[in-house]
Amino acid sequence: MTAPITPIMAGGTGRSGTTVIAGLLHRHPQVRASWPREVKFVNKEGGLLDLVLGPEGAKAKRRLLGGSSSSPRDRLAAFDAGMRGPWWLRTNRLGRDSGLHLSIDETERDRLLAELDHQLDVDPLGAGRAFLTGMARAQRGDAGEQMWIDTSPPNIANASRIHRFWPQTRFIWMVRDGRSTAASVIAERWGPDDPVEAITWWEKRMRRAHQGLSTVPATSVLILSLEDLVVLDREASYQRVLDFLGLSDDPTMRAFFNDQMPAERVGLDKWRSRVPDPAAFESEYRMAVGRLEADGMDPYDRGIDRVT
Repeated sequence: MTAPITPIMAGGTGRSGTTVIAGLLHRHPQVRASWPREVKFVNKEGGLLDLVLGPEGAKAKRRLLGGSSSSPRDRLAAFDAGMRGPWWLRTNRLGRDSGLHLSIDETERDRLLAELDHQLDVDPLGAGRAFLTGMARAQRGDAGEQMWIDTSPPNIANASRIHRFWPQTRFIWMVRDGRSTAASVIAERWGPDDPVEAITWWEKRMRRAHQGLSTVPATSVLILSLEDLVVLDREASYQRVLDFLGLSDDPTMRAFFNDQMPAERVGLDKWRSRVPDPAAFESEYRMAVGRLEADGMDPYDRGIDRVT
């Protein structure tokens, strides 16, 4: 019998520190980070959530199913194709291999897909949880850790669905000053290259994150500021992570935190040198913050420019 595991789903807007928290927790003997760090097959269209819960929204249903109603079995073909195709063999934004093939044997993938096929009609949710557990355990380097962390940014936007699928999931929402996030996105090939558009990109994803967490119990969620963890409130933030997950401190994790996560790693105002007009950029950001606050959504604006 496959040893049980507790998923930790870290996410946020993107460029907000999910890789950092996974790198830290991976050093704890009771936590293993997925490899690749973003497995893709949970949140993607036609992925595990769509398989066991059904696609969400009319547009998603039209894209995946042509608008027809379906049972989980009707959606299995799309999931199987993803597991053998784009999620299995893919390259990241740097052109490097980043698919599931890097950490799982093809024969093990096929065995788990066959088990999923066998159990799907009997218990879709249970079959999905068994598949995710099996995939986590099948990754090379598994040592029976109690927890497994994935860093796909949409984990938070999809938190309500993930919680329905697996209520014991722990969510870590990584938040970061919106100006730093947007300025970082500009440099990415997959993101908007216009500073104003990048602020809009950040605001939309903050809204999705709030909506995604709206039905998840607060006890299942840790909202963690990247700036606090690395620069402004290191010890308290480090302890919050341990307390949230029910972990004791560990020498290897502590050494990584002290030696590999120095405060200078996160520049609080580097965004100023990454945009052509910092004043206009700041103005757009403040308007976005105001809109979020007006709608009752905390932008987690740290006011870092005033702190420093």
